[in-house]
Amino acid sequence: DDKEIRESLAILIEGTEGFSCVSHYGSVELALKKIFDDKPDVILMDINLPGMTGIEGVKLIKEKMPDCEIIMQTISENDKTQYC
Repeated sequence: DDKEIRESLAILIEGTEGFSCVSHYGSVELALKKIFDDKPDVILMDINLPGMTGIEGVKLIKEKMPDCEIIMQTISENDKTQYC
């Protein structure tokens, strides 16, 4: 959901040999409108997104794209937060 971080990661991925960033979105809702046409091999998903969470989004994406790999990430002010 952080535009600066999202765009920085896209630049980093795009600048890495053998990788390309086909798209990036600020919310799960925006991603669900286009991601099935983009057909990525790997998705980098934030856990804590505005609106629908990344965890909810992964469930919906995996239903339609079961072979797509998903990497979850998040940034938390509380370093004691744990996700399973």
